[in-house]
Amino acid sequence: MVPISKGKFNNRQWLLILILFAMMSVISFYIFQHAFAYQYVQVDVLVSATSLTIFFFFILLITMQGFKAVDIYEDQLTVKWRFTSRIVNKSEITAYGITTRKQINYIIMKTTGDDVVLPELLLNNHEELIHQLQHWRIKQKSELPITRDSRFENRGTGTILMIVGSFLLGFTIKSVISPEFSVDGSKLITLSGQLSMAPEVKMPSGKNAYGAIQLYLVEYPGINFLIDAVGFNSINARQLQSAGKGTPVELSILKHEYAVKIKKTEAPGYFETHYQWATIYTYSLTVNSEPVLTVDTYNESKHSLDNSNKKWSVLIAIIAISMFTYGFILYRQRNKMPLTSADKKQQTKQIPEKA
Repeated sequence: MVPISKGKFNNRQWLLILILFAMMSVISFYIFQHAFAYQYVQVDVLVSATSLTIFFFFILLITMQGFKAVDIYEDQLTVKWRFTSRIVNKSEITAYGITTRKQINYIIMKTTGDDVVLPELLLNNHEELIHQLQHWRIKQKSELPITRDSRFENRGTGTILMIVGSFLLGFTIKSVISPEFSVDGSKLITLSGQLSMAPEVKMPSGKNAYGAIQLYLVEYPGINFLIDAVGFNSINARQLQSAGKGTPVELSILKHEYAVKIKKTEAPGYFETHYQWATIYTYSLTVNSEPVLTVDTYNESKHSLDNSNKKWSVLIAIIAISMFTYGFILYRQRNKMPLTSADKKQQTKQIPEKA
């Protein structure tokens, strides 16, 4: 079936959606990456990343609501939207109208099923659409109410947004007021040995945003002594240039990890068993009797990083409050809401009949 008029998607709107999607993806990726950057999963950062991703996805869906095109046929319309389409036969259309909201004209078609709302600005063939509706002798009405989602759907979506917003705000407040994590020197044990190979230095790159250093000792084969991103930021890489096989080193690790992974006198946890059995995190390092990393410098680096991350707290709090507020409004929204106020007479556009 050949359409009388084929609708085309607005390229500018499509470009804006792609840019929005790319920005949201990058932000979510870096927040998720930060949640798994250290020794254990940072639950508060993980929850924040998940909440923001859900919120970004919700914004994307709202943005795509107006991304529509219409193919006009002799006895039906095909409304294309969100990579799907809906066929509307002329017998299903009971009325139509044109109304304005925020200086944007909307074409509203009342049907026996869900209403069809089309932003006139984004339709390349809106005049042909109006002409076809008039040709089908569809009754034109002013101030047609637009049917929103059902009350159940509104309340469900609103409840989810309020819950996610509350969790996100709570974890944001916790990250600001909770005391900063510091490594307790009394919980560490110092090991001595010789390097079995030169230190493996992983510099920050596009693939890995955080640097790290891996050490292997002759006395503890199969164990990877890892200095994470926090310790990496406190180390001068030049101090490791002379280190190689046989270089004497001293390093400090948690007594718990020493008991679990080396002495094997304590039972390992789930993550230790399945993900990090061969990795032991290191909080101080001495190479050739020269201090390279100390517990104090490690803690200073950790505090500095925490303070740097807190600058995002205000933005995340605003997003959380916005999610909760919009969810509350959506929860209390009526089932039907007119696009224009009831006391304002709607101006409709008349399209002359084509010869």
